[in-house]
Amino acid sequence: MFGNTQIGTLLHEEHVRTIQALQGLEEYLLKQTSKRVPDAADPKVRELLEHLLSDVAFEVERHFGFEENHLFPVLISRGEGGIAAFLTEEHGSILPLAQELAETAGSALNGGGFTPESWKEFHRRGVELCEREIFHIQKEEMGLLAAISMFVDPDADAALAATYRELVAAS
Repeated sequence: MFGNTQIGTLLHEEHVRTIQALQGLEEYLLKQTSKRVPDAADPKVRELLEHLLSDVAFEVERHFGFEENHLFPVLISRGEGGIAAFLTEEHGSILPLAQELAETAGSALNGGGFTPESWKEFHRRGVELCEREIFHIQKEEMGLLAAISMFVDPDADAALAATYRELVAAS
């Protein structure tokens, strides 16, 4: 379905990258467990935390912002406000969680690591982020991309794709 539109293709490609990153985070968290505090000086741990800090949270924020500020108004103007409202509500719970985890990752990287308490909370919230965001992406893949194919005309599609490319290039 997404292949019919430029913007659908771009969003799908970002969904794939985000799912891969979240699956890597989730795999690490489940293997590490909430009881074993990782060494934030370990290069693999640093890389994971830096990726969360610089990529995952930022990509989620940019992606959600694009949808809410550019894509959803187009869908709403075509009478498809329901999906926009539903996804915006989900964004409202996922984005703060991603930002919180990025902030905690930054503190661990810059402040000497995790305490047992901060790791336990980071672990719990990290697993929650992975579950929520992956499920959210699945909904977008099934519903939003189909709506784009049906309700976004070729001119609007080209304009949305150009705007999205500009946002990605600027980041």
